[in-house]
Formats: sequence, C-alpha cells, structure tokens
Amino acid sequence: MSDSFFDDAASEDTASPKASRKGGRKALIVLLGLLLVLGLGTLGVVGWYLQSLNDGLSSIKRAPGLLPDNAPPANSSEGAGEDGSPAPLNFLIIGSDSRGSDRGRSDTLMLMHIPSNRNSVNLISIPRDSWVPIEGHGVSKINAAYSWGGAPLAVTTVQNLLGIRINHVVITDFEGFNNTIDVLGGVDVYNARESSAHGYEWPAGHITLSTGEEAQRYVRQRHGLPNGDFDRSERQRSVATGIIKKLTSAGVITNPGKFRNALTTLGPNFTVDEGLTNEVIMETGKEVGLKGADNIRSLLLPTDGFGRSEGGASYVKLDDAGVQKLSTALQQDEFDNYWKQR
Repeated sequence: MSDSFFDDAASEDTASPKASRKGGRKALIVLLGLLLVLGLGTLGVVGWYLQSLNDGLSSIKRAPGLLPDNAPPANSSEGAGEDGSPAPLNFLIIGSDSRGSDRGRSDTLMLMHIPSNRNSVNLISIPRDSWVPIEGHGVSKINAAYSWGGAPLAVTTVQNLLGIRINHVVITDFEGFNNTIDVLGGVDVYNARESSAHGYEWPAGHITLSTGEEAQRYVRQRHGLPNGDFDRSERQRSVATGIIKKLTSAGVITNPGKFRNALTTLGPNFTVDEGLTNEVIMETGKEVGLKGADNIRSLLLPTDGFGRSEGGASYVKLDDAGVQKLSTALQQDEFDNYWKQR
C-alpha cells in the first residue's frame, strides 16, 4: 500500500471484483475524510472500522432551525432525473468566528456541490467580504448574513446569489481541527506562497505542518500574503485536503486506534441540520464514487477586484458574468463542463 490512497487508487485493477470492492471501500473512506472534515461522512468498511465510522458520525451535533422554512426535505427528489438518477446535492459549510454567546459572523463560507452523477465533490469558497444583497438588510458583506439571521439567512443569501437550493447546512469550528492534526501527527500541504507568522516560517512548495497550533496559524494568516483572504481561503482548502490524505494514508488506515481517535476528534467540531442523519450521510457516501484526488475539486467564487462602501468599508466585488456562468452550471447540473472550461 502506498503512502497515500490517492496514489494507490489510481493503480487499482478495476476489472477485478476483489480489487473493485477494495477500491470502492477505500474510496468511501476518502469521502469520509473529506466530508467529516467539512461536516459529513460515509460508509463502506466493516467490523471495527464501521464502528469507528458510526461513532464519528454520531458525535456530530444535530440542531433544529438551521435551514429556512422553504428548504427541501432530506433526501429530496427535487431535480432528480427521469431515469431515476439522484438529484444534485448542495451543502452550505459555515465556519463561524463566534465568541461565547455571540454568534459572530461567518469567518468561512463554502458551498459543497455534489452533481447528480456523484463523480466528484466540489468546494466553492465564497469570500466573506463579498458584496451581495441580503434579504431584509439591503446590500452588505455576505458574512453579515450569519450574524443578522443565523444559518437560515446565510442559506437564503447564497440561494439567492446562485439561484440554487441548499439541501443541508454544516457549521464548523475550524479551530477544533487542532486536536485532530495533533492526533494525526501533522499534515502535509502544498504552500503556494512563502510566508512567516508567529515564529513559524513556511517556504513555498511542499511543507509539513507539524502541530495543530502551527496549522491554525497557517490557515488564519492574511497579512503578509499578496491576496489576503483569497490566499487564506486557499490555505484552508489545502489543509482540509492534507487532513484527508493523512487520514487515508497507510500509517492511519492500518492503525485502528489512530483512525478511531481522528474520527471521534473530528466529529464534535460540527453542527448540522436535523435532516443530515447518519443514514443520509451513509447513503450519500455510498453514492459518491471518488477514485482519487482529481475527484475532489476546489475553486473560488468569481471575483472582480475590490470596492468601498459609502461608509468607507472595503469589500470584494463579484464578477457578475462569472457568477452567472457558475450559477447556470449549478442549476443545470453541468458542473463537470464548467470545471473543464473555466
């Protein structure tokens, strides 16, 4: 077995039933890693590992009232094909900067889109300073929606922006990943831009974030990076991918104790809507057929520089034509073509 499943998966002999079962099982573990990192999980292993998966999923908190009243029900067939193919799924992932009883703003906002063919998981980062209409509040930075109206208003704002329906909500505390990274013994990432902060130095290229504290400093850095929050968002996605790769590496998969500890450490860092039950998560996991890193794709919502409000606040201008192109692809379930042509 190679150091990373992403390398191993590409060499699987899919013509062999035994290899196919093995590849499918491990692909679902990959999806578990990704979706647990971003608020979900999957099924596909047996025995002790299955119990670890269930324990990890059961440690995720469920809460009422995270979706607006007009949200589609769990397992909604809305948009399903005439041939019985499943409908696309959209999850809004909210990373909150809450402090105690203060809800805070959405420090991180991502749309996770799974197309009807279930061949990929697509992460679309939405800049927190995006200047958008917010129902009942005029035009403002998108991260204010969560502060003003909680998850339901954040969902409504993204739905109106992209013309889609959000099926599920995931609220996560990114600081909670510290302990997970410590359990995994650090993660490897590709660092696009050399930088330093708080006594840490990160050269450009492949680097190792040895501890959870270092990873937190890395993903929260904005100052000293040429693109500010855009670079920060890229780092968050890079660390999420690093956790996935480490979770599915030989050193963790073959170590039941470490595997279980990682999953049960991750789970409590998420709060999801009540409709996102263990059964829904497991069924989604079985539907998605990830084969490797190429099936996990990430991008930034199209932007067009910066602006300044009448009150003097700096904000991110969205590329209206680019957003419309993305919106059309999501609405028409043509994200694969969009990805190839972007």
